[in-house]
Amino acid sequence: MAGSFITISVEDAAARAMLNKLGQMDTAPLMRRLGERIQAWTQDRFDANQQQAPDGTPWAKLNPKYAQNKPRHLQNRKLTLSGHLRKSIRWQLLDSQSVLVGTNVKYAAIHQFGGTIRPKKGKALAFGGRFVQSVTIPARPYLGISEQDNKEIREIIKDWVLEQQGD
Repeated sequence: MAGSFITISVEDAAARAMLNKLGQMDTAPLMRRLGERIQAWTQDRFDANQQQAPDGTPWAKLNPKYAQNKPRHLQNRKLTLSGHLRKSIRWQLLDSQSVLVGTNVKYAAIHQFGGTIRPKKGKALAFGGRFVQSVTIPARPYLGISEQDNKEIREIIKDWVLEQQGD
């Protein structure tokens, strides 16, 4: 093999037996456990005291014109009006080794990645009490794994592996 690489050999018979056993196990229960946790962490980002991307970056402030038209108790809350986006976050087992966490809400991507919304057929958008031709929405990433999430995922996996050793 050209390039750089690393080779790892396990010489311990007990360790090899454990790795073989784990390789044959159904990891779907582990994936379900991870899906539930990642869904919860994602939904927690919508809480008023978080409001930040997985990397810790605070979500962009609301446009003042938009914020003033929100109900008073929601004026400082980003990505929250009805709570539909937060409630739509779900996990789905793809197979015994994969879990998907996300939403099928149509407007979810514009909030995750940002972008400009333009109405179809030349109509205007109602925004902040006036009509405009476009609205630019900044990215406010809510999907992803934070450093803390990553540490907890490793702990969940470690605990699951140790549980399997007890069988």
